[in-house]
Amino acid sequence: MSVDGLLLKARDLIAAGKLNDADAILEPLKSEQPLSQDVARLWCSVAMRTNRAVEALACAARIYAHVDGDFYKAHWAHVLGTASFILLDLPSAQTHFSRSLNHLMALSKSGKVPPQKKETQTPQSGGNVFLSGEAEALLWETCAQLAKHGIHAFPYAGTLLGLTRNGRLLEYDKDLDIAVWMESWKACCAELERAGWVRSSMRIDYANYRDYIHPKLGITLDVCGLRGDNSQQITGGFELPDYPLEYQRISVFPSFDLIQRETAFGSCWYPRQPEIILSAFYGDWRTPNPHWDTVISAKNLKNFSLLVRCYAYHRLAQSWLLGDLSKAWCYAHQIILKDPDDTIALRSRQWLERALNRLSRPIPDWPSQQKQKRVYTRMVADLFHEGHANFLKAARDLGTHLTVCVVSDQRVVENKGKLPVMNQAERAAVVAACKHVDAVLTETPASVTPEYMQQHGFDIYTFACASEQERQEKLKLCASLPAEMIQELPYTSGISTSDLVMRILDGVGSKEAGLTHRS
Repeated sequence: MSVDGLLLKARDLIAAGKLNDADAILEPLKSEQPLSQDVARLWCSVAMRTNRAVEALACAARIYAHVDGDFYKAHWAHVLGTASFILLDLPSAQTHFSRSLNHLMALSKSGKVPPQKKETQTPQSGGNVFLSGEAEALLWETCAQLAKHGIHAFPYAGTLLGLTRNGRLLEYDKDLDIAVWMESWKACCAELERAGWVRSSMRIDYANYRDYIHPKLGITLDVCGLRGDNSQQITGGFELPDYPLEYQRISVFPSFDLIQRETAFGSCWYPRQPEIILSAFYGDWRTPNPHWDTVISAKNLKNFSLLVRCYAYHRLAQSWLLGDLSKAWCYAHQIILKDPDDTIALRSRQWLERALNRLSRPIPDWPSQQKQKRVYTRMVADLFHEGHANFLKAARDLGTHLTVCVVSDQRVVENKGKLPVMNQAERAAVVAACKHVDAVLTETPASVTPEYMQQHGFDIYTFACASEQERQEKLKLCASLPAEMIQELPYTSGISTSDLVMRILDGVGSKEAGLTHRS
C-alpha cells in the first residue's frame, strides 16, 4: 500500500478511536520519513492521546525547525503548545501558542489566510438530538437515576441556560452539563459508568471535572463538581491539587438551593433559583450568544489564570489555523474582555478584523452580556426640542436600556384638551431617531403597574414635570409601583413645546422676532 493509502487508513483508525492500530501504521512511517509533516501530524495526534506527549513535543520541535512559511510554523508551534499544555508546562505552552499567533499575524500581514476547513462532527442518528428531544430525555433519565441513589446532580451551565431561557436545550449546544456536590463526586462517577456512560480521555486529569460519552447517541456529558464553604459561596471550575493558583480555574457562585422536579423519568434535582447561577456565569443570560465559551469567558472566574489563558490561546490559534476567522475573532475578543492589556489578543483581533474586511466577511456582533437595567418612560415629544433631548439623555443614564412610549394623539387630547402639532407617527419617528433611545412603543396601558413593568423587564419608570399639578398627575399613573422603581428627573427650564408654538405664532420668518427670542 502506498504511503498516502497508509496515512488515509491511519486517519480512519484514529477517527474510530483505534489508536493502537493507527500507531502500528504510523510508527514505521515516522522512522522512514522523520521530516514528513503528514506523517508527523498524525503520529503526534496519536502520541498525545496515548500518554506520550513528551515524545510528541520532541517530534513537533524537529518539524518546526525544519519547515518554512508562517502557516506551517504556526501549525507546529500550536502542536508544541498543545503538548506542553498536556504536560502541564503552562509557561512553555503560553510561549508556543504566542509564537503560533505571531506567525498567523505575519501570514495575515502578507495578505493570506488559512483555507477554511469544516469541523468534523460525530454523526448523530435522527439529526440534531438537541432539537429532537433525545438529548433532553437522556438528561432527565440520567439525573433521575442519580437521584434514586441519593446523588444531587442537576442541570448546569449551558444546559441550565437553555432549559431556563428557552424551555428546552440550546439547539447549537454540543454536550450536556450537570453539576454535583463534591461530597458525592466518586459515587456520581461510579453510577454514571454503571449506567453505561463511557469516560472520555481529557488528557488533563482534573479533580472536579470529567467528561463522559453516551455510546449509542454519541452525546458528551460534562460533570462538574461544586464545593460549598463557610462564606456562603460555592466554587467550581478545574482543580489541579498540589499545583499553584495559576494552574487552577476557579469559578465562584452565590449560595443557591436545590428543589425536586418531577419528570417523565422520575424526580430530579433542579436549582430553586436558576437565575442566580446563570447571572454569575453569563451576566445578561437572556441575550443569546452562540459564540460564548464558558471556560474562558465565565463572568464568575476568580481570576484569569495562566491555565485559562492557555485554553484561550489554544482555541484562538486552532480556529485561525482552520480558517474560521469569525470564531478566532470571538476568542481574541473574549480574551480582551478578561485582560484588556493582552497585546497578543489585541493584535490578533486587529489582524483578524483586517482579514475579515478584506474578504468582505462580517465581524461578529458580540453582546455585552452585562446585567441590563431597563428604563421606561412616557412622553408626548411634540415639536422635539432641547428639553426633550436632555430628558432622554438623563433617563438613559439611569440604566443600560431606554424604552419610550410616545403617547397617542387621543391621549394628548384627553390630557391637554387639544391635538399635538405633530401626529403620533411623526413624534415616534423623531424619538426613535434620538441616540439615547433604544426602543419606542406606541400602544401601552395608561397606568404603569408592577405587572406591566415585570412583563417587559423594566426596572425603573421615570418622568419630568413643569409643575406640582403635573407631578401629582404623573404620580397617579404609577401609584401602584414601589417607590424604588420611580425616578423623577429635572425639567429643562426656558424651553417647551408651548414656547415654540408661541414663537411660530408671533412671527414665522420674522427676523426681529427671531432676534428677540434669542436675546
